[in-house]
Amino acid sequence: MLIIGGYTERVNENTPGKARGISVYDFFPSEGRIQFLGFTPAKNPSYLITDRKRSVVYAVLENKQGEGAGVSAHKVNLSKQGKVWFEPFGELELPGDSPCHLCFAKNTLLVASYGSNHLHVVQREEDGVLGDIIQTISLTSDKADHQPHAHCVAYHEEREQVFLCDIGDNKLRVFDRAEGGILTERPELALNFPENEGPRHITFHPDGLLAVVNAESIGQVHLIDLSGEKPLRANRMNYLPERVMEEAAGAAVRLSTNGKMVYVSDRTFSVITALRIDEKAKNMVLRDTYPSGGEGPRDLVLSTSGEWLLTANTVDHTVAVFRVDPKGALTHYHTFKKVPSPTCLAWL
Repeated sequence: MLIIGGYTERVNENTPGKARGISVYDFFPSEGRIQFLGFTPAKNPSYLITDRKRSVVYAVLENKQGEGAGVSAHKVNLSKQGKVWFEPFGELELPGDSPCHLCFAKNTLLVASYGSNHLHVVQREEDGVLGDIIQTISLTSDKADHQPHAHCVAYHEEREQVFLCDIGDNKLRVFDRAEGGILTERPELALNFPENEGPRHITFHPDGLLAVVNAESIGQVHLIDLSGEKPLRANRMNYLPERVMEEAAGAAVRLSTNGKMVYVSDRTFSVITALRIDEKAKNMVLRDTYPSGGEGPRDLVLSTSGEWLLTANTVDHTVAVFRVDPKGALTHYHTFKKVPSPTCLAWL
């Protein structure tokens, strides 16, 4: 099943708010087709992740503090007749403003609040039900003219570390994770990015020794070397032509399951760019750029088989489906309309 999050309230002219909440679609891999199954109401579930073993969906509720900012959990049930129903698995109000991203870290969830510069650690029970908030970290900057903005958080299990893209302070922050889930920041390990570049999302290579970070404000993607104690920039590549790089509005970045391909979306130009990774040389090679199949691709996701890539085009309320060939090239297969304000895609 394909799970889709979206905005239920209008954010700006490029981010309409017509979603009804968290939606579930069936996906037919033999045809590359999606079919609506049902939804559950939620206020601005703009980013979500899934626990496929327990059939639980976790979503941020991207609202102002005191106006519904939080995180929710729902168990998704599917009958033999194809009927979907949602079972509430908890909802927490967060002491933060505009939570925008979350990830798993063993028996906890990590939630980044963009508006208030917070990173929250939320306990998760054995059955997947949300527990208590066990830690809230307030991010600070040592630069007087900068304000941190926590955007994407990711847990690296082998290193027992958490990486956070700080889009406001232009750095990749690093935290150690203790056995109980408590985080401790390691400022000496932070990786700085060029001024006003805005590191937005990070994704790890399957070997755990590399990561990819995309920039929001300039058309570049970075290959990060994680083989040592401190993350280092191994390679940087343009994913947009030089003449328009500063008009970029980078969104999502994903890696193929074999770690050979990087796919990055840009909202300004409504494109998906494919790059190939050379693990031995620790560099990337630009392959091609494709129209995203709609307007304003906020997210993209690869099917578990790696044969399909889907884009969430927020502006024109569409989800586009691409076939992925063995070399990583994309072929547009179909664009499905009337998918209200999609901002995030995940599989269950």
